[in-house]
Amino acid sequence: MSRRAIFLDRDGVLVEEIFYPHTGEREAPLGPEDVRLLPGVAPALRSLAEAGYALVVISNQGAHAKGKASLRSLWLAHERFVALLAEQGVKLDGHYYSYSHPNGTTPHFSGPSLERKPSPYNIFVAAAQLGLTCDGSWMIGDRETDVACGIAAGLRPILISAAAPAPTRDIIQAPDLPSAARTILAA
Repeated sequence: MSRRAIFLDRDGVLVEEIFYPHTGEREAPLGPEDVRLLPGVAPALRSLAEAGYALVVISNQGAHAKGKASLRSLWLAHERFVALLAEQGVKLDGHYYSYSHPNGTTPHFSGPSLERKPSPYNIFVAAAQLGLTCDGSWMIGDRETDVACGIAAGLRPILISAAAPAPTRDIIQAPDLPSAARTILAA
């Protein structure tokens, strides 16, 4: 029997984006020492899991493609993220990362990519591997590419943003993951 899922972007939704002076940008943690969960993330994820949803991370991680971090460093950041969740009683059902970037400089990780959001490729792979259904499932992210990915896969999208309301009624907007979880649980 297929299970409903919450597909989640990681950076800006589950973990803090970090300002790196050497890149001049706020971005995904480039190493494990920089991984910090956002407030309320663990209780929100626990409530969604207790309601029967699978929890699956779908995240673009283009730092290696751009020459900003090694794949090992990005993997260690992922392991730290999983450990922080586990310390608070949260277990992910799956995680799917795209390490490519269309404007990358690293060979084999640069240019067009099938798995990079807004493509729904990793959602479909996760659904097939984990026995999930897109019907009644959700995508939560903080970028338009997350919303587009969710819509393309037939999910209900929630945009995490403190800015003005989303431009369409089809897109729910929430200021953070705990608010998004309350919206899903009330639906």
